[in-house]
Amino acid sequence: MSKPDPLDQFTIREANDSDLQVITDLYNERILNSTSLFVFETLTLQNRKEWLDNCRREGYAVIVAEDKETKETAAFANFSSFRDKPAYNLSAEISVYIHPNYHRRGLGRLLVKEMNRIGKQMQFRAIYAVITSENTPSIQLFKSLDYRHVGTFKDVGYKFGKWLDVDFWELIIEETQGPGEGVVPHFKPFPWGAYTFGQ
Repeated sequence: MSKPDPLDQFTIREANDSDLQVITDLYNERILNSTSLFVFETLTLQNRKEWLDNCRREGYAVIVAEDKETKETAAFANFSSFRDKPAYNLSAEISVYIHPNYHRRGLGRLLVKEMNRIGKQMQFRAIYAVITSENTPSIQLFKSLDYRHVGTFKDVGYKFGKWLDVDFWELIIEETQGPGEGVVPHFKPFPWGAYTFGQ
């Protein structure tokens, strides 16, 4: 028996301010209960509003999965700067967060595949998933979608009384070419206000 198609239950759209409470709650749940975020203090709604405004201003994608029946925001995914030096501009870090009530619905795979497509449109050359080594489900997800393990930082974090290793998983988009010698690279901004899933 085939698994249900998550697109039958969820709409994928760009994030907006109505999603901010759920986004804040998802971040804070991960801060308090996991090693996926190297943060100790929970975040405020205003902090996440400033973050989303900054993503819009800088052109980074943030998409959400909305339950078609309940209209609840079930998950979100986003790109962020991999490093803040301009030569890194065509590299991005990907993050995915799923509400515990919506685990094992195929949302992680759906969102990563769509973000990979968006990343290609945005003309990124490299996308990185930076994952705590003990987070086996996330590692399996990105590995299944052609991300390649390119390194591990040993004991780089400390949380919940233990040292943490971090794995780097990389997707290279071969179609993206550099702008040429002497030109500062720039990605193509996410089409805020005009995004349609799969297009």
